[in-house]
Amino acid sequence: MKNQKKTEDKKSVAAASSPAENKSAVKDTPAAEVKAETKATPASKKAVAAKAKPAAKEKTTANKSVAKTAAKPTAKRVAAAKKTVAKTVADKPAKSAAKKAAPTKRTAKKVDVITIDTICAKLEKKLGKKTAVKEKIAVDIEVWGFGDGSNSKMYIEINGGKITVSPHTYDEKDFRVSLSCANAVAFVDGKLTLRALIESKDFYAEGNIAAAVKLAAIF
Repeated sequence: MKNQKKTEDKKSVAAASSPAENKSAVKDTPAAEVKAETKATPASKKAVAAKAKPAAKEKTTANKSVAKTAAKPTAKRVAAAKKTVAKTVADKPAKSAAKKAAPTKRTAKKVDVITIDTICAKLEKKLGKKTAVKEKIAVDIEVWGFGDGSNSKMYIEINGGKITVSPHTYDEKDFRVSLSCANAVAFVDGKLTLRALIESKDFYAEGNIAAAVKLAAIF
């Protein structure tokens, strides 16, 4: 009986020890799982990070592509602008050279046709309308050597301080004068003095010398 009791006691002890082992097994199993889960978490983060890196790279590459694409038109525009400026600068000397090389058109200078009316108008402007000389004095003037080879007549009259110049013949003259067209024009234009005119070989006068001297005073 005692042996049987001991055997049973041993069995009880074994049974008692069995739950402890089971408890140890139970405790060990969650620890392993927790440890596995703990280790698995960084791994998952690494996997997420690994997955995120290509996305970031793709985003960076996309940004570079966009920047490069955006830069291309700007570069093209700058290059086009430089070409335009260079062309403009190159064209300016060419245009200037073309202008210089182009033959200059010379407009034919209009030549004034000298007539007796022209000489009378200029002489009237030179003498004016009035003078201090009150006597009546008249000189008949013949002008020769016009462009067409013709001769023309004109006269100067002083009467009561009034001067008259007219392209006509004066019959009741005090004296008469003959001179060339060239000298007459030079005199009325102020290029020839009265003294030089009288002393020239193309000047001829006859008549009342006293009247001629008084008339000369108005010039």
